[in-house]
Amino acid sequence: MKRGKKLFLLLLALAVLLGTTAAVKALSPKEEASQEVYTTIFTVDSETVTDLHWKYSEDVSVTKKDDAWVYSEDPAFPLDSSYIDTMLSALSEITSAKTIENVEDWDQYTLEAPVCEINFTADGTDYTIKVGEETSLGNQRYLSIGDGNAYLVDSSFLSAFQYGLYDILKMEEVPEMDNVLSLEHISSDSNYTIENKEGSGLAYSDEYIWFLNDQPLDTELTETLLRYVTDTTWQECVNYHAEDLSKYGLDNPAVTMVAHYTQEENTQEQTFSLEIGDACEDGYYARISGSNMVYTIPKTAAEALIFTTYADLKPEDVLLMDWDKVSSVDIVLDEETYTIRISSTTSTDEDGNEVQEVTYTLDGEEIDGDSILNALDALDSTGYASGSPGENPEEIRFVIHQNHQTFPEVELVFYRYNSTSCMVTLNGEPTVLVNREDVVSLVETVNDQVL
Repeated sequence: MKRGKKLFLLLLALAVLLGTTAAVKALSPKEEASQEVYTTIFTVDSETVTDLHWKYSEDVSVTKKDDAWVYSEDPAFPLDSSYIDTMLSALSEITSAKTIENVEDWDQYTLEAPVCEINFTADGTDYTIKVGEETSLGNQRYLSIGDGNAYLVDSSFLSAFQYGLYDILKMEEVPEMDNVLSLEHISSDSNYTIENKEGSGLAYSDEYIWFLNDQPLDTELTETLLRYVTDTTWQECVNYHAEDLSKYGLDNPAVTMVAHYTQEENTQEQTFSLEIGDACEDGYYARISGSNMVYTIPKTAAEALIFTTYADLKPEDVLLMDWDKVSSVDIVLDEETYTIRISSTTSTDEDGNEVQEVTYTLDGEEIDGDSILNALDALDSTGYASGSPGENPEEIRFVIHQNHQTFPEVELVFYRYNSTSCMVTLNGEPTVLVNREDVVSLVETVNDQVL
């Protein structure tokens, strides 16, 4: 190849390489070059704003009176002024990434019929700001401040004004109820009161806290019901000054729940009363007793408060026993009685920690009593029992002796109910049903130790 031709090909390759490099640079600009530069186009001292009106989903006007913001059409409206503070903060300084000067066709920038129009008075001067749609690239939207130009501003500017009247309403607060003493259920069908009687000795176990007519209730189920009152959550306010409560079924509530409680900082007994009315599309209407503000609350919470009865709160436990207080257990099986004695000793380990050792003996011989008690504790209820065992045969009986002033003895009996279930009686009263297979397994565990 001739020397001149070689030189030509080298120069051509170099040109292609330089062109490719330039193209890559054009397609991959430096990060700082791609960032938008925003400049301030409008400022206002928010402290000087006296009137504010915006139209987004509806027209809303607020006015500053005696250094406080009120709804212009009704000063009694419970306004949450934090929303107004957010709006004023957005107005105090507006920045733009691009200016389109001397606009003739406002419709081209969606500002002829804007998404939101804001009018306000500051220091005696009236201002109008119009906010249009987002641009096709997103993250920016068109805006006008009334100077004949259109601007591109950050799309988040609109978020401060995307509210209707009821969106900026301040809902009533449910008080903190640190210690609930009792809960009254008042309705046309039934009235009952759940009381906190922890440590009262009304039940065979001090584990029970809540009682209805001195009958113990399931702790978990009861406290779930309590939380529907203490943690009441308003979904929305539908009327901030309801004059006709019959529209919401609150002239004759389906249920009134009255919580008696104390707070950590105030040990004096206080009350909170919640009324629940008719069902609606999103739940149920509700209000705080004596209030004119009507809300909706979730269906699940409302129906639990309306329809829960004592039967729904009865303990589901087969046996809730604090074995630390038990001194002995009589087990009656196949007409034979076996007495297991329980003793404990406390010692100190090498680290100075107290260690409790429990010993189980039968006729003076040590046995694995934990296996029996664990099998008993593991039994689960399959439902509440009704009626009486009648002539049904007894599978196994436990008579538990404990250090308890009111219930020194607790009798637990399992009767064959049908081919799949056993009925449990506690101190002679039917309580729950359990799987017969589980009772058979319990009997086998007992036999392994006592025979």
